[in-house]
Amino acid sequence: MITDKYLQCLKELQQNPNIEIGKYSETNYYDSEQPSERSLKRAKNELEEENILISNNDLEYFNFSSIVVNWDSLLSLRDVMLRGGFVFNSIIDALTLPTDYFKNVTNIKDDGDYSQQLGWFERLPMGVDDSMRGCFIKEGGNFPPPIAFCNAGRGEWYVKLDFDYHKYMELLFENYGFKGWQYFYIDIVKEIPRLDQVLDDMRVAVKTLPLLFPDKDWSHHQKKYQDVLEKLERTE
Repeated sequence: MITDKYLQCLKELQQNPNIEIGKYSETNYYDSEQPSERSLKRAKNELEEENILISNNDLEYFNFSSIVVNWDSLLSLRDVMLRGGFVFNSIIDALTLPTDYFKNVTNIKDDGDYSQQLGWFERLPMGVDDSMRGCFIKEGGNFPPPIAFCNAGRGEWYVKLDFDYHKYMELLFENYGFKGWQYFYIDIVKEIPRLDQVLDDMRVAVKTLPLLFPDKDWSHHQKKYQDVLEKLERTE
């Protein structure tokens, strides 16, 4: 269950002596609470009005609607500083409300323009980088719809992801929501605006993660970063 993955993520953050939680917000909500049956029924009806069908199993994701977590590294490192966290939007709002926030973003994959269909469901906290967001590509049918990663603060770009919302949430908690974790699961191409900053976020993560979380295997991230540098003919 995804709630168990969240609780494990939170526990590991809270017990980590290298981590400070709550630095960037006076208001942090850690409890994942099951909404009432009445509110879940109302949510299902609202989605059905938008021609979106959600299974009873997926109603578990409504547990996260009010969670706000932010964390910062306590390690004293000269040229690297990693932070992270996550803030969740209401699934109903993400799928039904219009937004102009993404109107100027560009699809770097060039496989269609979904900017008017984007609705964010997860972002980094303010004070970390709240322009980096996981988004639904709003469309009718079975929940969840396709998803995208949007970086609206650095050249205003997005990319449709090759995995679904369920996998995104699993990866989010496995990576503790560190800033830029999505870069390690997308194709990093030279067309990305402000590419140097993306590569620097990856560099910081690769150097810091093994120190922050020494009991976890970060070999995927290290290999991904090296592969990207080689493909782009870059050096650290």
